[in-house]
Amino acid sequence: MKKKLLALFLVIQLMIQLTGCQSAGGQAVSDASSGDAPRCQDDYYESINKELLDKIELAATDAHWDWFTELSAVTSSEMEEITEELSEDHTAYEKGSSEQKIRDMYECVSDVQNRNETGLGPLKPHMNSIRNAQNIAEYVDALAALSGEFGFSSIIGGYNIMQDKADSGQYAVYMMYADTLIGKEYMEGEDTQDYVNLYLQYIKDVLCEFGMEEDAAARSTDSIERILRDICASTLTAEQLYDPAKTYNVYTAEELQQLYTNVDVEKMLKTLRVDGQDKYIVMDVDQAKKINSLLVEENLEALKDYSTFVMLNDIAKYGNETLAGLYENMQNSLYGITERWGDEKNWKRLTQELLPWDFATLYVEEHFSQEDKEEVEDMIDQILKEYETIIMSQEWMSEQTKQKAIRKLETMQVKIGYPEEWPKEKDMMQVTPISEGGSLLSNLLVSMNVSIEYSLSMLGGEVDRSLWSITPQTINAYYDPANNEIVFPAAILQAPFYDNDNSDGANLGGIGYVIAHEVSHAFDSSGALYDEYGNYNVWWTDEEMEEYQKLSQSIVEYYNTYEMMGTKVNGELTLMENIADLGAMACITSIIGDDEKALDEAFSQMAYNWASEDTASFMMYLLNTDTHSPNKVRVNAVLSSCDVFYDVYDVKESDGMYVAPEKRVGIWK
Repeated sequence: MKKKLLALFLVIQLMIQLTGCQSAGGQAVSDASSGDAPRCQDDYYESINKELLDKIELAATDAHWDWFTELSAVTSSEMEEITEELSEDHTAYEKGSSEQKIRDMYECVSDVQNRNETGLGPLKPHMNSIRNAQNIAEYVDALAALSGEFGFSSIIGGYNIMQDKADSGQYAVYMMYADTLIGKEYMEGEDTQDYVNLYLQYIKDVLCEFGMEEDAAARSTDSIERILRDICASTLTAEQLYDPAKTYNVYTAEELQQLYTNVDVEKMLKTLRVDGQDKYIVMDVDQAKKINSLLVEENLEALKDYSTFVMLNDIAKYGNETLAGLYENMQNSLYGITERWGDEKNWKRLTQELLPWDFATLYVEEHFSQEDKEEVEDMIDQILKEYETIIMSQEWMSEQTKQKAIRKLETMQVKIGYPEEWPKEKDMMQVTPISEGGSLLSNLLVSMNVSIEYSLSMLGGEVDRSLWSITPQTINAYYDPANNEIVFPAAILQAPFYDNDNSDGANLGGIGYVIAHEVSHAFDSSGALYDEYGNYNVWWTDEEMEEYQKLSQSIVEYYNTYEMMGTKVNGELTLMENIADLGAMACITSIIGDDEKALDEAFSQMAYNWASEDTASFMMYLLNTDTHSPNKVRVNAVLSSCDVFYDVYDVKESDGMYVAPEKRVGIWK
């Protein structure tokens, strides 16, 4: 189990985070020394965090440590205590109450005998509909039925109901891309084939557990690999998926039929219960064309094997003891974890995952400060006003475009803490206990069906912009371009990100930097393509877009020079987050001005908040799939492009953090 360091570190936080850096005038602005830590002028991240990271030892059960995971672990532990107390409580709670659902769900999760006896149980008829398909038409019918009732998606038939990117006040049906399992980046990566081989062994083991003979499972695994590599070759990259110009492709039902010539599209849409729409959005057209080419009779058995495995993989951690163990072992191997968490922790985490909003109501009752909310709201106002100043100073933007950008800031919705009304899904989700014939798998299917029914209930209605897509106990924050909103759940409003006892400089480098980062996303390479109403609408002139893309390319090239474990950072993949990081730093340093002590506190707090440790395997996973740069790069690359950083620490050309002025990057300076 992870070493719980939170209490220790928060006590000594202010001492550790400032590690002997000096201002340009030579006056010490930090009074702690960290021995052989590098100079902040050479490696700021290591200078600030060495003492902290020296105390972190990843347990065998962990692939990654940072403050997000640490606080998440603490929050999860609090939820685990609630689960444990309820599991031992014999009170007759009202049916449908959060207490009843949590207690009965935990029983379903933790009763291994019941899980083993259930097996695939309620899923068998649906699985059989795939396995018994005699032709492509029957196969597609089976997939559509599964997607329409539960949301299972493997090759075709998957969909999602989301805000229309071109008309954010309405919902639209997005035809989702195929499940690419371990993912395009792994399947095609030069340094990732060992991980692919691990995954292929997992596929074979799962098919054996399903009941195939070993030779048959091996042949099916080969077929699945062939289909998977074929699909991945025609799939958008992770960075392309954030580009609405590539993913917002409008089709009528008739045009969908022309795209999927090997499918009865009208029948499929009726089965999915999304027929009769004026438009359908295809997110990956080339992949759709590839899938259509694969939907031929000679591929039938391979396609059936592919969809069978996808479904087994989707429910594996909710399945019997063997299936759940195979899934966990695969995840651990992929991330470099050498020891399991243990059954009880897995069971409690799974219970939280299945009932997120029920745990949310219990969390908010004990963990939210109205005073902190008001202070953070004041900081948000300050950051939004500063961004207006930054935008007005951009010489490459026209006055008209600047006013549109400021309008986007003025209309930005701010959500802090928790929603005023809990999502309807919370009450729609009901848990049937084992004593009444329920099982973990049957309750999982209920949960999946609730999500589908809730989504379908929104179709045709106006968008409710008050909805939250993240629970208050989540340690995270985000910007949603479709709503032009920034969201900060209650759980992130705590140390080290925010502490009302901290100085203004430290809090600006902490939660202030996170806020400014999320605001910056409104103007990153993707967010900048949406207007103040959340509509995909390019509101820049051609000349401005050309300059924006030029600045973006300089950021890509700048980050491409950084590496971890000998592997280059992917500047294209991480562009959006890098723009947001650079913009956030420009914003908070502009707010602070020339107060060197406050700047030092802000820089130190930011660096401290991004401290992290990773296994080599997990770092490889991040480098291949994460849209954020590695945390060390996020600190050093940003500060090396921040002019005022050089003034505060008297950084010279011979220092490791030095980057020539003409090579310092950023769009929002």
